[in-house]
Amino acid sequence: LDPSMQLGLDLTGFGGRMAYAWGSLLTAVRTGTPAYHELFGLPFWEDLEAHPDITASFDALIGPPGHGTPDPEVLVTGGWEEVRTVVDVGGGTGALLAEILRARPEIYGTLVDLPRTVASVGSLLQAAGVGERVSMVGQSFFDPLPAGADLYLLKSILNDWPDREAKLILGRCAQAAHPGGRVVILGGVSPDDRANPELLMMVLLRSKDRTLTEFRELAREAALEIQAAGRLPSGRFAVECRPM
Repeated sequence: LDPSMQLGLDLTGFGGRMAYAWGSLLTAVRTGTPAYHELFGLPFWEDLEAHPDITASFDALIGPPGHGTPDPEVLVTGGWEEVRTVVDVGGGTGALLAEILRARPEIYGTLVDLPRTVASVGSLLQAAGVGERVSMVGQSFFDPLPAGADLYLLKSILNDWPDREAKLILGRCAQAAHPGGRVVILGGVSPDDRANPELLMMVLLRSKDRTLTEFRELAREAALEIQAAGRLPSGRFAVECRPM
């Protein structure tokens, strides 16, 4: 089997969590709240925190083993000549940040994720040849972020959270970015004519994919203004914002 399929079908890892969670879909649709805690004893993120083996399986599934090497082209409008510092917010294993830095030796990066996550990725960044250009910050992205960078990345983050939490994350990026900085959202926003219900996210987290119109209002409430939106060469839909 393809490695990504093996991860998804491994019932002893996160694949098993997903398989069981689908059984709570009807409850999630009827009540608007996930029943994950009823199945596994804890809400989703607390469950991962309590089970490092499941967390490792989750990280692998959403990282290169499950989704392949990330495409470093993340800007809809280009303009990399203005970028010298990148903060990958909730960047997990740092795979995307590593590819960006490998493609652009003049750029320095900061990886922000929970302490246990960033403590485990130093060797991966060194192996990618970018370890000397990455600072690692172990913290929640609900807390104030490292300030003054040119570019803040949110890859597959907003679709994990309901509106209140998503607005807080966006607000932290808006507060941290300098006036000419950019905030780029990869995942969690779809064109208005291609709405994605993200049923799995509803089952796991009570979160959702947002249309561009829905996201525009959420971004405005977080003091961000959309500058561009469109498909990247990878096919992923991306949104670029600037602080208002």
